[in-house]
Amino acid sequence: MLIKDAVQIMNKIAPAELKLEWDNPGLQLGRLNRKVTKVLFALDLTPEVVAEATERRVALIITHHPVFYRKMGRILDDEWQQELLLTCSENKIAVSAAHTTWDAAKGGVNDVLAKALGLKNIKYLDTGVKVGRMGTLPETTLEEFAQKVKNVLGLAAVTYIDGGRKVHKVAVCGGAGMDLLDIVMSQGCDTFVTADIKYHQAQTGAYQGLNLIDGTHQGTELPAMQDMLTKFAKLSGLECLLAKETRIMKVI
Repeated sequence: MLIKDAVQIMNKIAPAELKLEWDNPGLQLGRLNRKVTKVLFALDLTPEVVAEATERRVALIITHHPVFYRKMGRILDDEWQQELLLTCSENKIAVSAAHTTWDAAKGGVNDVLAKALGLKNIKYLDTGVKVGRMGTLPETTLEEFAQKVKNVLGLAAVTYIDGGRKVHKVAVCGGAGMDLLDIVMSQGCDTFVTADIKYHQAQTGAYQGLNLIDGTHQGTELPAMQDMLTKFAKLSGLECLLAKETRIMKVI
């Protein structure tokens, strides 16, 4: 199989038309007609991931987050992400990404997150914004549900904001989803699980009766990488590997 064929398979899993305007999914680096037999899947292109790809002799890395979101005027080794691209190029490793396309895709980041948290009756948060999901679960306390989020996502700690309500109708958005705050509240949700919640956003939720749970950016997205790998392996028949990514943010 060629790199261009692998990219097309990924496009079937996470269609390009689902991307948000500011995003930059797809092939980031590589020769379209180079052969590929082994693919490494990772949330991010990091030094550890590139080292693993080089050691395991993969021809393609597929990440969730793109290496860059806009055109670059130069690629030099004085910036860490550009240095990684140079290293990949020198080792004949192509790099592709499926970001908001995988967030929005059926069976993607947000479907995986919603199912992992036990939500039922899962549907799009809003017909115009396909990156979020919402669903229901038997009524429980915020503390009990926050503990479940912590356990399911394998977190050492979880931050939550008490909006003063029981948990029953829950919205989820893997990664930084607070731009959806108004939509979540308009849909009548009592709880929103996302990441990267800022202080004043927390105030808005708390004083307007919405529980918030910050499952961390990495924590809310990592579970879906295995699903991406599984779908790709089934369609491509290639050897697919999951990167040994470490937690970037830690607590003591």
